[in-house]
Amino acid sequence: MSAPAPAPEEKRLHPASLVVRWLKIVPQMLAGGIGLAATSEYGGVQRFILFAMFAGLIGALFALVSWWRFLYAIGPGEIVIEKGVLRRRRRVIPFDRVQDVAIERGLIARLFGTARVRVETGGAARDEGELDMVALGEAHALRDRVRPGARAAEAAREAPAAEPVLFAMDGQRLLLSGLFGFSLVFLAALAALVQQLDQFGIVDWDEWVTVERAEAAGRLVTLWATLMLATLIVLAGLAAGMVRTVLQDFGFRLTRTQAGLRRRRGLFTLSEVVIPLGRTQAALIESGPVSRALGWYRLSFQTLGADRKEGGVQVAAPFARMAEILPILAEAGFPAPPPPAAWRGGPRRALIRWGAPWAALALAAAAGAWLIDLRAAIGAIAFVLLGIAALLHWRVHRHAQDADALYVSHGLLRRRLAVMPYEKTQILAVSRGPLQRGLRLATLIVDTAGAQPMRGIRMIDLDQDEADAGADGLHAAFLAARAARKPRARRKRPAKRKPPAGHG
Repeated sequence: MSAPAPAPEEKRLHPASLVVRWLKIVPQMLAGGIGLAATSEYGGVQRFILFAMFAGLIGALFALVSWWRFLYAIGPGEIVIEKGVLRRRRRVIPFDRVQDVAIERGLIARLFGTARVRVETGGAARDEGELDMVALGEAHALRDRVRPGARAAEAAREAPAAEPVLFAMDGQRLLLSGLFGFSLVFLAALAALVQQLDQFGIVDWDEWVTVERAEAAGRLVTLWATLMLATLIVLAGLAAGMVRTVLQDFGFRLTRTQAGLRRRRGLFTLSEVVIPLGRTQAALIESGPVSRALGWYRLSFQTLGADRKEGGVQVAAPFARMAEILPILAEAGFPAPPPPAAWRGGPRRALIRWGAPWAALALAAAAGAWLIDLRAAIGAIAFVLLGIAALLHWRVHRHAQDADALYVSHGLLRRRLAVMPYEKTQILAVSRGPLQRGLRLATLIVDTAGAQPMRGIRMIDLDQDEADAGADGLHAAFLAARAARKPRARRKRPAKRKPPAGHG
């Protein structure tokens, strides 16, 4: 009788994680101390220093206890994570359930030679498995062992293959892409700062903002002042977008590996993610109005277990020409989009559903302006503009099919082109609303595995018969694509032993 396999060795995180945990705990405690010192009559510099020293000691104690109580083990076919100071929680993640393993390296982690490993299984939990601050070599070994299996990792180490570069961004393109990343996140930061100052009583806005000062500020508001303020906001938005792009996509590099596409990027937080080609469900080509006019696009893949911070997708080329995107699609096994002549839209009677609600609201607002208040005309104009936008949206909502995949393009300003091979189909549904039934229209919904809610591929307001026939055709194409795949090799069962001659 063979001896039982030894239990996997339990490990703790790198000791540098004590510093990270301490840096997370202490600022929260100090924030409360600042508020206490600002609102209490017993505040003062000496009392705040004593409170800061006490917070530092308590934070170090909490960091030490939580580090000591965090254990993980890598077994022959599973990852076991056990954590919790008072309430213990033990999580077992089998290797065959792992959808993705991502490695991130922040500034502190790079100083200590460590990394954060995030294990995603595609489940509903946001934090399936996370090992913060493990040694970099151990992080790479864990990823190689979990994803392709130990034998494939050993073979890859014995005969390392060069990783061809599929896409990379230099400094000039990085700065250019930052110009298209306009962001007003700084306004939210200013609003949060104002709220905190008011909450801690550092600045009393009710006392500072008086009627006299408001009237004086109103006299200063002129056309030139408004234009200057708008210009400053635009410049600040461009600067914020550029900073965010540089921090996120610095050193962007996409290479081809045996497991899929390896993506590296980041300035302070260096992230490394492998996009498994076998788990990609759809390709997304996105563009804004200005970038599309200048020929720049963004390519990403919807995958099983994709990072939920990015909306369930993994970016493969954040700022690329179509000539650079097509080879990446081919490498990932996706066909190129068809020519413009192959695209089709819905019937013209669908314009009634797209424009009629806005037209009714515009007429109601116009009647209110005529009978009640002239200012309601502003609402009528707004509804008319929204109706025009809806009609333009109907015009650009197109779909196409060929022998390999389904293509759907939608979006008025932010255009998104989805490419979905037939074999990736997960759910087919045909829905009809009350107005659609009256106009004999229907919406064909095609969902893939791992798709986020409300982000499925939708062909809106097709002819009712066309939608039904399209669902049947997509189901037949799905079955044909699955049948064309190479069947898995079945294990041969050992032949039954024949009983010896003369056996009863």
